[in-house]
Amino acid sequence: MAKQAKKNKELIIKGIPSSYGIAIGPAVVIKSESVIMPSIICEIDIPEEIKRFEIAQHDLIDEFTTHLSKSAKESKNVFAILESNLLILKDPFLNESIRRRIKDGFPVESAVILEFDHQKQFFQQSKDKLLKEKSFELDNIKENLLSYLRNRSVPFSIEAGSIVIAKSVSPTDIVNFHHAGVKGIVTEVGGIASHASILARSFEMPAVIGVNEVLLLIDDNIDIIIDGYSGTIICNPTPATHREYLERKSKEELHRKELGALVKLSSTTRDGKPIKLCTNIDFIEDIDSSTMVGAEGIGLVRSEHLLMALQHFPSEEEQYQWYLNMAQRTYPNNITIRVFDVGSDKFAEGMPHHESNPALGFRGIRFLLSRLDIFETQIYAILRASKNKNVRIMLPMVTSLREVQSSIELIERCKKSLDTADIAFDRHIPVGIMIETPAAALKSKDFASHVSFFSIGTNDLTQYTLAADRGNELVSDVFDSFHPAVLQLIKITIDSAKEKKISVSVCGELAGHSGATAMLIGMGINELSVSPRILLELKNRIRSINYEEAVKLAGEVLSCSSRSEVRAKLSI
Repeated sequence: MAKQAKKNKELIIKGIPSSYGIAIGPAVVIKSESVIMPSIICEIDIPEEIKRFEIAQHDLIDEFTTHLSKSAKESKNVFAILESNLLILKDPFLNESIRRRIKDGFPVESAVILEFDHQKQFFQQSKDKLLKEKSFELDNIKENLLSYLRNRSVPFSIEAGSIVIAKSVSPTDIVNFHHAGVKGIVTEVGGIASHASILARSFEMPAVIGVNEVLLLIDDNIDIIIDGYSGTIICNPTPATHREYLERKSKEELHRKELGALVKLSSTTRDGKPIKLCTNIDFIEDIDSSTMVGAEGIGLVRSEHLLMALQHFPSEEEQYQWYLNMAQRTYPNNITIRVFDVGSDKFAEGMPHHESNPALGFRGIRFLLSRLDIFETQIYAILRASKNKNVRIMLPMVTSLREVQSSIELIERCKKSLDTADIAFDRHIPVGIMIETPAAALKSKDFASHVSFFSIGTNDLTQYTLAADRGNELVSDVFDSFHPAVLQLIKITIDSAKEKKISVSVCGELAGHSGATAMLIGMGINELSVSPRILLELKNRIRSINYEEAVKLAGEVLSCSSRSEVRAKLSI
């Protein structure tokens, strides 16, 4: 069993960094109370139990609605996430199933637990990270319902400055914690791409996830430090450790202020090599964040987030308005819209169910080419939004030249139709592909003859190259973007792009990794696309790099035969 933090004895625990930053404060442990009541109710009590359920559900909907009205002013990102949770809470099928269990004789608490656990079984057993995260959200909604049924206020009266320790947290929890002044979060479950993690990053609230048995490891009220950069949790820090982290936190805050001065400075190496810096975004308001940090364009719009927010495939007009708004806000800089990268892990409508491994299944361009109605509608919307000539189209999950050619043929058909209708659009709109499979990297020279640009998605490229699920903690030591095989595929892609004189960028996690910047620039990358939050930090590193030295470093790294050699060479 894991070692528990003893009073006044320092203990270091490791987890997964989910939201950057350092937090120092007392621990507040929140424990789940999902215990099924064994009793069976009498028939005469059924109406009262149903009434209890409906009152609790109504009160929780009111809470969600209140947060929605607040978040509409704060952030549309937060609004979209909370709205998706509210849709689950209002789901008529789910609610009728709970009423049916009550009518079968179960107390309302048991009915809620049984039905939510039944609904999440499919997600929980999936090997796919995103589906597992969906099960966590169901769990959190269940916990909130149970709290209302038991007439308890979910502990949002937590004192400002506290650090929350929980099995998992929901998006509404994060909003409440933010308003209460909570400094940080540690959880047992959750994922970097979960709604809760996204909100924690939006609120700049340090978070560490994936800490096994965290509720047993940490007691209430002990002093802890969480390091959201490394995923380290320090319980009962010694005075020396406490001073060290206070100094680090102070330097971090000063560093953020200093980075603000970089906004108007160019992104060039010390010896004058320009590196274009763009951002990856999910929602329209992310463009404002990108503008504030001086981004030179949007390198990746994950358009499937529109589907996930709406929970249906939007019409051409809905999509057109969304893309046009983004393109106008970005102008005159370019914006790259990746067509829907959906599969059974991200969106239900029209997807195959119960795929054993969605990451290797019916997703991305494969799905779109099988549903030309959906694909065509999106292309029409993007083309119409391209009239100011600052929009690019990007194809995801490409593995064959046939997929690229078929997609381009569809785009050309849509262009002819718009021409006939005398609708304005960019006739020379650039079309590019994601390089995120070994097949795409190895055949990149062939692809480069048919497209205008490459964008290397290092997360999936690493996952598929090393056969290691990026969300599986059991193979976290295998998943490593610094593996020589991954770096060789990146280099092949860069060389293919240069030979055919098309642009190539990196938009995956590696683009923002502090140890990778000089290496990628030395390998020939002249465009990086990252989260708006880390763009200035990346620019700061670029301005400290000597290009000629970076080229030499990249050559040395590419000659390494193991990832440990690579990491040693890069001092990471």
